[in-house]
Amino acid sequence: MRIYKVAAYTLAAFASSDLGYSACANTPKFRSNHPKPPAEVFASQPFTAATYPKTDLASESQSLLGTKPRQLSGSLTEDFTKSREQQKQENTTTKETLEQQLKTDRVAQQMILSDIQGNWAQSFIEPLAALGVIKGFPDGTFRPDAPVTRAQFAAMIQKAFRKNPIRNGVRFVDTPPYYWANGAIQTAYEMGFLEGYPGRIFKPEQKIPRVQVLVSLASGLNLSVNQTTPTVLNAYFQDASQIPNYAVEQVAAALQNRIVVDYPKVQNLNPNQVATRAEVAAFIYQALVKAGAVPELASSQVATQYIVDYRSPENSAPPIAQVEDLRRSLRIPPISPTDLTVVGAIVGVPGSSVASPTAFGAEFGDVFVGGTYQSRARFTNRDDGALEFGFGLGERRIVGLEVAVSSFSTFREGLFTNAGISLKLHHLFPHNFGIAAGVENIGTFGSPDGGSSVYGVASKIFLLKDDITKPFSALTVSLGVGGGRFRSEYDVQRRIGSTNVFGSVGLRVVEPISVIADWTGQDLTLGTSIAPFRNFPLVITPAVADVTGNAGDGARFILGVGFGYSF
Repeated sequence: MRIYKVAAYTLAAFASSDLGYSACANTPKFRSNHPKPPAEVFASQPFTAATYPKTDLASESQSLLGTKPRQLSGSLTEDFTKSREQQKQENTTTKETLEQQLKTDRVAQQMILSDIQGNWAQSFIEPLAALGVIKGFPDGTFRPDAPVTRAQFAAMIQKAFRKNPIRNGVRFVDTPPYYWANGAIQTAYEMGFLEGYPGRIFKPEQKIPRVQVLVSLASGLNLSVNQTTPTVLNAYFQDASQIPNYAVEQVAAALQNRIVVDYPKVQNLNPNQVATRAEVAAFIYQALVKAGAVPELASSQVATQYIVDYRSPENSAPPIAQVEDLRRSLRIPPISPTDLTVVGAIVGVPGSSVASPTAFGAEFGDVFVGGTYQSRARFTNRDDGALEFGFGLGERRIVGLEVAVSSFSTFREGLFTNAGISLKLHHLFPHNFGIAAGVENIGTFGSPDGGSSVYGVASKIFLLKDDITKPFSALTVSLGVGGGRFRSEYDVQRRIGSTNVFGSVGLRVVEPISVIADWTGQDLTLGTSIAPFRNFPLVITPAVADVTGNAGDGARFILGVGFGYSF
């Protein structure tokens, strides 16, 4: 969450916070106007973890989340004609063995996959790469933000899981026997992980949406939901109403089994968004955790903050059956799901600046509103305040556009008597690094005294600890160059058109509180940003402006309050 220029802008607390969290509120009820994609079916056979055969792959030219196509061959048929005893022997790989393999192979994988270091999904990608489930490209990259096709996903399923077929294969009209992924598609279909479209169509080159990945894993692992589905989904996801009707039960099952991973906002499922290579790797890793094939991520790893309903393995609750036996022995009445309240899915996050912009911005679906108060305006003894609201467009990982409308001198002259419209284009790179270019007051109403300000800024979050809930866990640094209000007081008074440097540093001292030092280009502002309620996206930022006396007529108290929401 961010705070804008206090004298001319209000606090803009909204969902695109520095650490990828978002504000959250109750979600609308489910809609029924979604066309029904392929109906993924539940598997009826027990699941066994794959033994991760190294390769019977044929072509280096295909890269599907790193795996290569498996050719239709006699070995594919042989997999399903082996005796139960043979399969049992092949599947005796224990979690201890896998953990040791992960430790020995991870260093080599880190050297090969050069573009995942510091990536949010690194902890998911590296173990799968070490196990041979995924591989990088010939240039040593993984390309975590690249999309995944249905054929590529089928090949990933074939590599990651092995279970008895629950049905015979089907010949899809658009995947002939010589198609590179035909074998993988048939295997995934026979195991119950994937289904086709009507008319025996598979659409192998279609980019797979996130919701289809979750439905596939929930179906293949035969997961079920044990609570009222709409209640569960609405409690965790702001965009639960966007989940297609056919997928509601399976997504709820995936959620309750902690397969869902949402980056950068854990409460935004984005069900119909195309899945990236990093996202698919995260989903598959969590599915393998559920199957007992790989160890859970430790709570100290950053990636756990994006696992929906994550619970530390060190503090995990006992199995449900064990709890039920205890309940009965103590004669405790059963608790209805309607009596339970799900908490912890919404997180308020403090900001990292007070008066200058950062490179993090709102994207499509984000809205924000805020207000500021100052005990006195510069060169006066009168207090004043301002209001602001705005929204986002686009996608920050591509190009996002933030639009803000501000009402200046609201206390003294009324709402929107003097107002301005500001725009900011921004892009979020991997490793928590962003850049932005903006124009404040590109359009004005009335007679605001701030004028127009053009700027560019870069921001970077440095994670000081693996666990973001620990004290002194993150440091956010922003540095920019701009004209207009960012000029020195000397140039402003003499109307000299110049550019100047501004920036801010925000240190997250404890989970809900950051301390901030902000150089506005004219003077220093010191403050603290507080998210007082963990499950309510309100941010309060008290600060002292003009601390050094380089501008204005002395230090003065300012206060910002903001709220954000993501649809």
